[in-house]
Amino acid sequence: MYWLILRLIEFWKSNKGRRLTVMTVPDGHGEVKTISVSVLGLYTTCTILVVALIVTGLIFWNYYSVRNSYTTTFELLQKKNNQYEAVLEGSKEQREVVETLLIETEQLRDRVKQLENTFSDVNKLLEQTGRQPVQLPPPPEKKKTQVSTQNISTKYEINRLNTSAPKSSVAMASVALAAANENYEPEPTDQELLLRLQEELGDLKQDLGMVENTGNTARTVLAKEKQDIDRTPSIWPVRGGYISSPYGWRNHPILNQVKRHTGIDIAVIRGTPVRATADGKVVFTGWNSGYGILVEIDHYNGLRTYYAHLTRAVVQKGDTVKKGQLIAYSGNTGVSSGDHLHYEIRKNGKDINPINYLP
Repeated sequence: MYWLILRLIEFWKSNKGRRLTVMTVPDGHGEVKTISVSVLGLYTTCTILVVALIVTGLIFWNYYSVRNSYTTTFELLQKKNNQYEAVLEGSKEQREVVETLLIETEQLRDRVKQLENTFSDVNKLLEQTGRQPVQLPPPPEKKKTQVSTQNISTKYEINRLNTSAPKSSVAMASVALAAANENYEPEPTDQELLLRLQEELGDLKQDLGMVENTGNTARTVLAKEKQDIDRTPSIWPVRGGYISSPYGWRNHPILNQVKRHTGIDIAVIRGTPVRATADGKVVFTGWNSGYGILVEIDHYNGLRTYYAHLTRAVVQKGDTVKKGQLIAYSGNTGVSSGDHLHYEIRKNGKDINPINYLP
């Protein structure tokens, strides 16, 4: 650098005052023109022009380099953005699938609760009809993936390589380990897990639907059966006492002649509570000739029960009564030789033996 400065100083000193003269001589009689230029000025001008050209070239080269780099970067960013949008779109679809699955799971949970209530009703009906309760059937068994210690070891090795080796090495190691272990199963992707979950939910809904149908059918059948049982006379109309006159032909205690007895007489003290022997509707209360004060109940199935010789009734015509409900008090009204309850059952208008309906 010092040498270059010395050379420039020497060049300046040697050319100081020197001039370069250019003369133009025209043909004919024209005037001769002379142009005189300083040598240093000429060199300086040329140097400035050369430097300007170099700087301009560098500027243009830098501009095009930056432009190309920007274009490449923009294209890369655009590509990454497209990939990101694709991932977001996939994530959005998966999120929608997950939300749908969550809704379906909640609906299934509600259906299971309803099913538990159904089986609770079924068990109550079974107990009321004298049968053993049942348990809610367990869900069908699904095939479970068997994971051995060798699988766990293989996955551990791959995970360890993932944190320390390049991607290409990890890929090669994964392939090698998978090839060495014939039982190796790759980890399912999120999409595969969602599809598997959808299939399992579909199977569960199908199984649950069959159990629901079974439960609802059982509840309907048992409810109808319980209704039939409740409407069938099956208890004693009074507590205590004894049968003083059976059903059938007998010598009438007052008329003193053989007559057919259409019910049974149960000897009890006056004022004994009389209860309905089955669910039904009261169709008559009041005085009925030889029956005295009478209560008549229709049980909707062709059966009617009659409670006669009462002291008084506590129900009225049109009342709905339940099995075991108090309806009257025993007495000695009508054609009667003493305190007792005349209990009678008729089926489709024809009297039948009440003993067949007593426990």
